Amino acid sequence: MPDDLDPQPTPPPANPTTLAELLPFLPVSYEYGQQFGMVYSQELADRLEEIQAEEPTQFVAKGVMLTDGRFLIRGALLSEVPNGLYGHNFQRLDASRFDEIALVPWAEAVALLPQPDPLSEQP
Repeated sequence: MPDDLDPQPTPPPANPTTLAELLPFLPVSYEYGQQFGMVYSQELADRLEEIQAEEPTQFVAKGVMLTDGRFLIRGALLSEVPNGLYGHNFQRLDASRFDEIALVPWAEAVALLPQPDPLSEQP
């Protein structure tokens, strides 16, 4: 039995409330990340768009507006940061504001998506 066994890495928290709490654990597994929606303000959505516009050849993440005016991106994206598919743009974000990005269980986040008007879909 080797003496140099690596200790098991600390797993990410089961119920994080903000993106800031996950910074030490990034990247997380796709399965872990997809449990959450990242929910953030219009101000942060505007800043995200500005940063991504500066490097249009990089992977772009676009939030969906929720019924309460906030935006949502699937947490599975966190499996691609800080060095993966979305790593370049992620590194350009202001990490001091990650405490403003709520991590919400996916089912709760989906419940905030706008629903189509059934009357407008009739032929």
